Amino acid sequence: MIDDRFIYLKIYSSNEKKVIIKKLDEIVKYVAAAQLPNSIENIHPEFVKVQVILARTNLARKMRMFGGKGCLKYSDCDICDEGHCITILYDDELKRIWKDRYNKIISIIEESIKATEGLVITMNNRPIIAEFHNTCGGATENSENVIGNRVMYLRKVLCDYCLNSPNWEGYKEISIEEIEEKLKVRFPNLTPTLKIDMKGFIEEIDRDDEGRITSIKIGGKVFKGTEVKEILGLDSTRFSIAPKILGVKTRGQGDGLGLCQYGANQMALMGFKFDDIINYYFTGVEIRKIEKPCIKKPLKEKILVIDPGHGGDDNIGAEGPGGLREKDVVLKISKRLKEFLENLGATVYLTRDEDEYVSLNKRAELANKIRPNFFISIHLNSFSNSLIRGCEMYYYKGDRESLGLAKCIMNSMVKNLDVINRGIKVAAFFLLREVGTSSLHIDIDYVTNPEVEKLLKNNEYIDKIAESITQGIVEYYKF
Repeated sequence: MIDDRFIYLKIYSSNEKKVIIKKLDEIVKYVAAAQLPNSIENIHPEFVKVQVILARTNLARKMRMFGGKGCLKYSDCDICDEGHCITILYDDELKRIWKDRYNKIISIIEESIKATEGLVITMNNRPIIAEFHNTCGGATENSENVIGNRVMYLRKVLCDYCLNSPNWEGYKEISIEEIEEKLKVRFPNLTPTLKIDMKGFIEEIDRDDEGRITSIKIGGKVFKGTEVKEILGLDSTRFSIAPKILGVKTRGQGDGLGLCQYGANQMALMGFKFDDIINYYFTGVEIRKIEKPCIKKPLKEKILVIDPGHGGDDNIGAEGPGGLREKDVVLKISKRLKEFLENLGATVYLTRDEDEYVSLNKRAELANKIRPNFFISIHLNSFSNSLIRGCEMYYYKGDRESLGLAKCIMNSMVKNLDVINRGIKVAAFFLLREVGTSSLHIDIDYVTNPEVEKLLKNNEYIDKIAESITQGIVEYYKF
């Protein structure tokens, strides 16, 4: 039975082969347990609180009710337990891993969940990507050096708290054959006269005209070729040296993004509280209690950018047979849409709120600065055949969230406006391509159709369009 006091998520159960509903913190328990390093013997409760908050944050970020993408494999659920959404380990597997420590660890996790009830890490009112790794080896990493783009809260911080981690330094020997196979490279075949230098090991090899080594520098010391032949018991001074095994020395374990687990546990042992630890490793974030969207404000904390297409004297867009201009209609729709969305708790930005020219670059820059849940561009369509009418929507290839939103909005418009569904299609329009968040382009209808033009001149119909889009957005986020 659903209890309104709790937040629930939809999870595809691989055991039951269906989507089931679970309390958020019930899954937090098993996600946090899976993420705790078994190699830390003295796990401090304050560090466990940190890991619980990270687990809750990453789950909330995936949940559709909080603006997440949901599971990319199974529809109509927030996550699955197959491992590609987030790692979840249940009791049997945890008992195998933790052995006689299982009861103690689970007890600490359960207490940590109670002590941090509802807390998540946010930036701009949105759950962050709560990255973590085992051991940073002296410093965490800037996001652009790992994932290719700058994330404000994933900045490099110095850390010597993990100095005593067993993963502070590591060593691994890798054969040349394995390197060739895995890196898809080919080293030269070893021949008696192969020219090969390994700086600091074997270098400055001099040969005579017949290929015999006259001198060679090994480990910083110069030898005659004859000396090496005698000392190493070689058959000839015509020789080459190449490794069969490479030794690789590492420091730290993991990609270095976000929280260093060994460092965080050491900070806890030194008396730091969970919020101190989180704020040390994540730059400029806020720890706050996540709230279930209320019935009256179902879009609370959702951030949307609405883009009224065209604008200005030289960019009127399509024009109807009676002179109705696209730029004017879409601005009306967008302003009313903003009002309806804000009444339901959303934060809404318009790329223009008057009849002015705003370049596509400026629109994209605004959206990328705000980083909304969705960027929605509003347009009207046109065609030489005045009988053509209907709504079309476009999204960028691979953007499953915008496809899902488009379906909800289209269903709402067809139901409420009796508009013709002309399809949801993939496109590479500039704004779909350049805006860094999920983006949707909506062609409301064909203004070149006289009947449609007449409807679009009616303010009540404009309101119905805005209401229909709003209902579609609410339906998308509906639990």
